Amino acid sequence: MYDTGTMKDKKQKPKEEKLKINGLIDNPRWKKIACLCSQNPNLVQEIYPIKNCLHCKFQECEDSIPKKCWDMNEAQRDKDGQLTGAFKIRRITEITLVRGQRYDDILGWTF
Repeated sequence: MYDTGTMKDKKQKPKEEKLKINGLIDNPRWKKIACLCSQNPNLVQEIYPIKNCLHCKFQECEDSIPKKCWDMNEAQRDKDGQLTGAFKIRRITEITLVRGQRYDDILGWTF
């Protein structure tokens, strides 16, 4: 009796922008390092970050990479390079990863 497929007032989700990430590697060297943490949750001293586990440290860095675009306030400068006190909104849609040479670990990122 009712055709729900023809409703014009269906709410559509806004299309989310995907962040472009330059410098991603499928299998960085650090992923081949075994985790040294204890599997027993009662041994707190044997679990990262208290225990020095390179695998968990590098995994934490990779997990901290932003996945969505974001807006930020950017200070404006005049033609002499001096700050004007005004700000404009800048949309960040692309970042570049900064990697370590030894383990291919993520040191940070720039935009």
